[in-house]
Amino acid sequence: MKITDLKQMQDREPFRPFKIHLASGASVPVEHPEQLHVNPEADLFTLWTGPQWNLIDISAVERVSVMSKAKKPG
Repeated sequence: MKITDLKQMQDREPFRPFKIHLASGASVPVEHPEQLHVNPEADLFTLWTGPQWNLIDISAVERVSVMSKAKKPG
């Protein structure tokens, strides 16, 4: 995974929520583009996970996956 790939996911129009899957086995949902701050010239990005910002090295990211849209009832 490259930092530019993550930036493309963030900048996609219209934005589609996605999950970042980490090498640790954890996955983190990105429901809004504002949750991320990506510098395409660095190997680090920041991710808002609720009460705090997290600094993550792109080498810790195994993949990203687009989250499926919730079905409307009825």
